[in-house]
Amino acid sequence: MNRLRLLLLTIGICAAACNVARQDPSLPTPDENNIIYVTATPVFAVAQLVSTATDAPTAAPAPTISASDLMRAADRLTLNGYYDEGADAYARLLDQGDERARAALRLGQASLRAGDFQRALDAFTLLIRDYPAQPEAAQAYFLRGDARLGLGQYAAAIQDLRQYLALRPGLIDSYAHERIADAQLAQGQNDQAMNSYAQAINAKRSLVPLLALREKLAGIAQRQGRHADAVAQYDAILAVARNRPYRASMAFEAAEAALEGGSLAAGLERMRAVSQQYAGTAIAWQALESLAEHEQAADPLALARAAMAAGQYQAALEAFNRVISGSDLSEIPADVYLSLGRAYRQLGNAAAASNAFQTVINRYPEDPAFGEALLELGRTRFLAGDSPAAIERYLAIADAYPQLESTAAVALWRAGYLYGTNDETALSRQVFLRLAEQYPAHSYTTNGLFIAASAAIRDEEWRIAQDIYTRIAELAGGEDQAAAYLWLGRLALEREDEAEAGLAFERAIAAAPDSYFAARAADFRLGNAPFQPPAAWQFELDEAAALAEAEAWMRERFAIDAPGDLWRLSDALMADPRMIRAQELLAVNAHAEAAVEFEALVDAARDSADALGSYRLAIALLGLGMYRESIIAAADLIIASGQGTMNAPALLAQMRFPAYYIDVILPEAAARGIDPVLMLALIRQESLFNTLATAAAGEKGLMQVIPPTAQYIAEQLNWPDYQHSQLFQPYIGVAFGAYYLDEQLGRFSRDAIPALAAYNAGPGRAYDWYALAGGDPDLFMTTITIDSTRLYIRYIYRNYNIYRALYGRQQA
Repeated sequence: MNRLRLLLLTIGICAAACNVARQDPSLPTPDENNIIYVTATPVFAVAQLVSTATDAPTAAPAPTISASDLMRAADRLTLNGYYDEGADAYARLLDQGDERARAALRLGQASLRAGDFQRALDAFTLLIRDYPAQPEAAQAYFLRGDARLGLGQYAAAIQDLRQYLALRPGLIDSYAHERIADAQLAQGQNDQAMNSYAQAINAKRSLVPLLALREKLAGIAQRQGRHADAVAQYDAILAVARNRPYRASMAFEAAEAALEGGSLAAGLERMRAVSQQYAGTAIAWQALESLAEHEQAADPLALARAAMAAGQYQAALEAFNRVISGSDLSEIPADVYLSLGRAYRQLGNAAAASNAFQTVINRYPEDPAFGEALLELGRTRFLAGDSPAAIERYLAIADAYPQLESTAAVALWRAGYLYGTNDETALSRQVFLRLAEQYPAHSYTTNGLFIAASAAIRDEEWRIAQDIYTRIAELAGGEDQAAAYLWLGRLALEREDEAEAGLAFERAIAAAPDSYFAARAADFRLGNAPFQPPAAWQFELDEAAALAEAEAWMRERFAIDAPGDLWRLSDALMADPRMIRAQELLAVNAHAEAAVEFEALVDAARDSADALGSYRLAIALLGLGMYRESIIAAADLIIASGQGTMNAPALLAQMRFPAYYIDVILPEAAARGIDPVLMLALIRQESLFNTLATAAAGEKGLMQVIPPTAQYIAEQLNWPDYQHSQLFQPYIGVAFGAYYLDEQLGRFSRDAIPALAAYNAGPGRAYDWYALAGGDPDLFMTTITIDSTRLYIRYIYRNYNIYRALYGRQQA
């Protein structure tokens, strides 16, 4: 049996020693017979557990299977999101004396995840009835309370949660009281609910979830007409919150609550404070609107600036004109005319906008707004559709005001860019070279040179391209320098100068070792096509030897002379309240809440430059199945070492670039002819292997599929009774993501780079970029007009090459 996997489970015991009985029951308990393979194929062949994306695995193995093997199979099913099948497997263990208590707990856990609340309730009831002395019985009360909440049995849920509090006080009291309050609220017991929410707030939890709870309580209080209580909660948030936009929104909510509660004077005073403290922001505009509704006069200039920030351009225009008409000309700030011009332009009045910008130029030659107004005149011409006039204006600015370095540099860049968009590449290049000559240190200079060099490549002007990339390599550092050396290597290959190419590629790798450009350079050195897989993939690791190597590296790299195993959690970490709460939250299925606590520990280790703490947390969190947080801790450690990933020990490198859920990925990849490690590289970028990940546009799951796309995929796959929440189940998230990735690969003749662009930004945009690039992957990267998409592909390419180096084999 692999020692490190046993070691990871042993860590679960150590961390659980502080009043925590067991880690998340969907993960293996700390004994040698129940190990979940997080980086390798499980003991049972993948085909026995996962057949196809839509055909769930058989949950009843052969009759001769041992109880420990059946438990392990059930754990794997549950981990991969087959909750019903996992529950069926656990149910088969209920007649096994040695496994019965544990099976009942996990049956309930899996049933809760599947939304089968009655089956969960029955399982937890069995555990509580038959094994009352077991530590898990206390946690079963909490979990049965959740099941009863799902069934609407609110009074019984309250009883269970209170019994949990009696049996295991001081651990996650805040979360138990919150659930009790939810149940009381559902029964109309408003006063009791508010008291229970207060108890939840007064108990211990980390800052971010505490603020979320206070927001929730404030909203409930407002709906119940308890406006003073709501204001008190918002004020408590403001007493500790530091994020400025968040503070602004909370201050506005407090002011609104005061007004709704009839505290007119106090509410208006709060609104005035918001408008002043957050002047010139969208929230200030909301506050000023509220003041206007109560016939409170507002300063026209403050109103105008806030309206601009909120995108209320007509209101801003009217307010700016009131400022101008009601003030002495000598007292009007230059930015009033600048903003007035922008408001006119947003409303489609280019002539009035130009007049406003010209006023700044005529009246305020020494003001910082002067340079902005010069540039805005050019931009107004461009937005009006007259690119030649815009170019003329930008070049005139550079000629007339070379002493305004930032203004002149931006003007040259814009002129060069517009020449390029009009296919006047020679003139574009001439302007960008002028920019580099006059303002070599400006932040726009390198970008302009890259545009010029890319155009030269497309026009097959090899010598010109080489000269420009050489200039970039001299001016830039980091990834920009690596990109320049990559292209110099490519151009040397074009000249059949392999020695010069090899030197350029080495320099690219040295300039930014973990970057996309280093990965591309390495591929050229090895003669690999983009995303070229090795002969075979190997996801096993001699983990005992790898652990020994990591420990030795830690001692040498960070000058650690502490005796014993370094991976063991320190007494301080084991006793940390965040660790204790997080472990208990895992035990009661509160994974998202546990993640917040664990992430706070990871952040603290990073912020205090505690490399040993990051190391210990990375290993411990892996053992607990907190994959995202483990990856972050491993990355923090490698970054702190000052080395690239491939120079770190294999164990740490694989923890930073892991192969989790590989037994789900492999059959999907095989069925669709996709390289499984391309999917791993994509998953790492999309979700960091957090199956509960959700993004701003509603993307969900390991492969971050957005709801409209997921609905389309469900229809194509004839997926029965599809719900968007199913994307959080690993096998479903992977199946849907694999379908969509396969569809994009099919659009582009299995070329991964444009397929990834289509996965991220949509196939329409990817088609346009692909046509411009003529099939060259590096030119394709230069044609992408969305910065986030370009970075997305770079990161996945980087990920893939690191995965190939870590898991690839030269022979099948």
